[in-house]
Amino acid sequence: MKVLKFGGTSVQDAEAMQRVAAIVANTPPPVVVVLSATAGTTNDLLKMVELASRGNMEEASALKKEMEKRHLEIIKKLGLEKDRPLKNDITRLISTLEILLIGIFYLREATPRVRDAVAAHGELLSTHIFAAYFRRQHSRSQWFDVREVMITDNCFGQAQPLRERLQQRVEEKLRPLLEQGITVVTQGFIGRTGNGLVTTLGRGGSDYTAALLGNILNADSIEIWTDVSGIMTVDPRLVEAARTQRELSFKEAAELAYFGAKVLHPSTIQPAMEKRIPVVVKNTLQPNDPGTTIVHQGTRPGEVKAIAFRQNVTMLTVESTRMLMAYGFLERIFEVFARHRISVDLISTSEITVSLTLDNGVRLEPVLQELGEFSRVEVKTGMSIISLVGEDIKESPAFLARVFTTLKNFPIEMISFGASNVNLSLVTPDAGLKEAVVELHRAFFEN
Repeated sequence: MKVLKFGGTSVQDAEAMQRVAAIVANTPPPVVVVLSATAGTTNDLLKMVELASRGNMEEASALKKEMEKRHLEIIKKLGLEKDRPLKNDITRLISTLEILLIGIFYLREATPRVRDAVAAHGELLSTHIFAAYFRRQHSRSQWFDVREVMITDNCFGQAQPLRERLQQRVEEKLRPLLEQGITVVTQGFIGRTGNGLVTTLGRGGSDYTAALLGNILNADSIEIWTDVSGIMTVDPRLVEAARTQRELSFKEAAELAYFGAKVLHPSTIQPAMEKRIPVVVKNTLQPNDPGTTIVHQGTRPGEVKAIAFRQNVTMLTVESTRMLMAYGFLERIFEVFARHRISVDLISTSEITVSLTLDNGVRLEPVLQELGEFSRVEVKTGMSIISLVGEDIKESPAFLARVFTTLKNFPIEMISFGASNVNLSLVTPDAGLKEAVVELHRAFFEN
């Protein structure tokens, strides 16, 4: 049994859905097909919410009509215009969306709960259309509402699935369909609280849905279909010589995802890792390309497998005002970040100084005020993190020499190495990022 997840670009129009249908048809059942919303739809839905909450109902309605037109065009090109059940489903979803937008308009308010209710329409629309198309060709297939099994907490916009309840419902509602050899078409990204309120799982939610379902169903593999042929040695938009890595370990893939590789979300890997289920990243446009397979234990230890990077990072340097041997200094620093629910990416320490990095979107003022009560703080914005990833790279004697020889002319503000045997992370100004990454890729992959 396989779980196949297709992203927004993979179902963006009628031609894309036909390609997906061919891929699914060539996969022996039982199969779970997890779909995202069509490309750009979720962003459009959230923009509608923003417009309606500001009282601009005219623009919100125009955007809704454009989105509806785009989906009706897909239906027409797939030859589904006379499918009455599908027409009823689409009409109902668009009507519900309109009611929600009117409510937002009159209240001039959009709570996270309402945003989730609106955002969920993207996945519901795409899966209804694809399921109707696939069912016409393969009768043993069925649309399935993932909200029947994906029970979450009520942290709207970033909901966490309740694993025990999810498992129970998958066994009760989903597994019996698969045991009959039915191909199930369902949604990623969305869920429902115990009392029936719609939630979304946040960025990467569709991948996470696929991994969770694969975990519970003990899938043979989880396939993530996207618009690139697997995980590459570096972002090909930055380095033309980037190439696909055919195999990575779970640890390597998780590090790459966390430090900027956009093919997978970090949380996606965990459920698969728990059951040692291979995750295969493939290209919908090139279905015969083997892509990248992520396995429990990788090969070629000691080699750098890929370079990830993240721009627009803020670096803080926190220095104790009590000088040497300041007892409890680190504890006080991280109490401040915990209180403000701010996640720290990298950290480097000395006797009286701590350097750390944060995402640029963090609201720093209250944090700086509290830290200033017991330390001096220097803030540097416009920084980038470059991470070189590979299992056991610390054991390679020439690794560090090659890195620092390559970067001898680049300013390095911070180094994080040793806590993990999977990556070396460097902090450097945004201005020199591209050139630094190009030089590192040349040193490790092209020479």
